[in-house]
Amino acid sequence: MFQNFAKNDSNWDDCDFFIKGNIYMLERALACTERNTDGEKDKVVAFYDYNGYGLKNTPPVMFAKELLFDLRDHWPERLQQVFMVDTPFVFRAFWMIIKHFIDPITKELVHFITDEEQKQLLRKMISEDQAAPFMFDGGKNGKEVDNETFFYNTPFDHVYGEC
Repeated sequence: MFQNFAKNDSNWDDCDFFIKGNIYMLERALACTERNTDGEKDKVVAFYDYNGYGLKNTPPVMFAKELLFDLRDHWPERLQQVFMVDTPFVFRAFWMIIKHFIDPITKELVHFITDEEQKQLLRKMISEDQAAPFMFDGGKNGKEVDNETFFYNTPFDHVYGEC
């Protein structure tokens, strides 16, 4: 699961929409993973990329807290790793405070990394055909995502452009 907040130009008025959107994407990623591995894998890796981040792209801290609690309460052990990429200092400071209230096993899944480290990790996890050019050099999937196609015409357990 890959989210780039610099590319999101969101109006952050609705916490419920933020939570449901993230949960929806998590459920889709889980369904794709399970289908592609014939049920052998049931966890996903999440990348939250803040490269090019600006204040207009930021979900409020309370939204992030609510999402973390929902994931903890309803999707335990479904995340293999969570990578926070190029986060501003305030995110690391927030993490230093809230990590004490998170299960120790879950806490070990969260990693703060740089854009270059992300590209190295993604290259190992995603084929060039599936990767967008901004994910790493050589990424060949340069198609803009059409939300209508993604949400209404792509089967729930398929990645965008797979069908």
